[in-house]
Amino acid sequence: MLAWIRTGIALMAFGFAIARFGLFLRELTAVHLSAGKGPEGMGSAWLGTLLVALGMVTNLAGTLRYGHIRRSIELGDVGAPRATLVYLVGIGATLIGLAMSVLLLKSVGE
Repeated sequence: MLAWIRTGIALMAFGFAIARFGLFLRELTAVHLSAGKGPEGMGSAWLGTLLVALGMVTNLAGTLRYGHIRRSIELGDVGAPRATLVYLVGIGATLIGLAMSVLLLKSVGE
């Protein structure tokens, strides 16, 4: 369970950092470009929010998984746990990483 909680907290912290850094860059750009319209945002707030949400889901799912495995051990029904949670978190993190890559490539092309 501690590994799941650590992973969830890391995802949330990373998402928060991305969202805040994007805000910092927008403020910095606004100071340097006080005349006219500044560049459009890259979506860092959305990606940061998605990572925070994925971290919260990871923490909740890890807690539920812990409860399920604990009950199974108490009942003597010990077997391999389902890997659904692992796949869902992995796929979610991969999709968010893909979106980040697209946004980074978009910003390099501008």
